Amino acid sequence: VSGQVFLIPSSIRAGEIARILREGYDVSVLNDGIEDLIDALELDVLVIDTHPGLNEETLLSIAISDALVIILRPDQQDYQGTGVTVDIARKLGVPDLVLLVNKAPTSYDLDAVRDKVRDTYACEVAAVLPHSDEMMALASSGIFSLHYPDNQVAVSYRQLATRLLQGKPQPQRG
Repeated sequence: VSGQVFLIPSSIRAGEIARILREGYDVSVLNDGIEDLIDALELDVLVIDTHPGLNEETLLSIAISDALVIILRPDQQDYQGTGVTVDIARKLGVPDLVLLVNKAPTSYDLDAVRDKVRDTYACEVAAVLPHSDEMMALASSGIFSLHYPDNQVAVSYRQLATRLLQGKPQPQRG
């Protein structure tokens, strides 16, 4: 995968965040802004990183998605929340839904984790990412895949990007 990556942060100004929480926002303005951004930057892919859990922003993001990657950790709390999100995504008709397991302890059998998650949600698991000390050490000071291109996590990110660009695999007819 090659090309450009544009990183657009949300506001970190406490006053702006408090105002939006207090006053709310117009969902249609957010949707229009997303469409304008896609057109202006001629994007092939727009990744929207929402807060965990379900809120108005997350539901809108799910509803307008051509593809949805739900990230979960291999723990009981995330398993429960993921079940709800998968159900909602299916009800909203998201055409391409995959799961990504993040921060799996290195002592886990990653294939067994993949199988358990796939079977639990009847959903494709795009990758199971092991915990990465390198990512923790980078501490959000750069783009992980550029700093550690050969790390298994970076390799999995590239595989996920390729998978999303190619679209959902179609069943083979015999």
